[in-house]
Amino acid sequence: MIKKEFIYLNNELTSRNEIIKNMSEDVFKTGMINDVDTYVNAVLKREEVFPTTVGFNVSIPHGKSDAVISPFVTFMRTKEPIIWDENNKEKAQLIFMIGVPMDQKDKLHLKILAEISKNLMNENFRSSLLEAETVNEAYQLLKCIEENIYAEEMGNVK
Repeated sequence: MIKKEFIYLNNELTSRNEIIKNMSEDVFKTGMINDVDTYVNAVLKREEVFPTTVGFNVSIPHGKSDAVISPFVTFMRTKEPIIWDENNKEKAQLIFMIGVPMDQKDKLHLKILAEISKNLMNENFRSSLLEAETVNEAYQLLKCIEENIYAEEMGNVK
């Protein structure tokens, strides 16, 4: 679900829409979504209804779409915080994009959101993501999200 090739550090993109499209195109290349435009439109539609900034310069864009084949989480740390939502000028620097197949949209989607949110409440986790110097360092931090989701499914909650 979380792959090293879906981790982007110090990215210089400054537009929410460009970031969502850029990450979606990379996910498409792995076959985890089957239509970039359909997925991007679902995510942007969700952003228009209710922006996904959650404080702490964090945004968690996601959208329900038939284009998602396999669940994934992408992560981007922009070089500088960017304005994520033009209406309220909320900024984001740590961006987690979630994709979940429609048949898992309720249960798995909520588990991923809950696990990301739980980790982001930890200041040390956020600081470590901001300070990670390599993709491997960021990956080591992020893989705990996936591990905890699967541990919960197996009844081994940490």
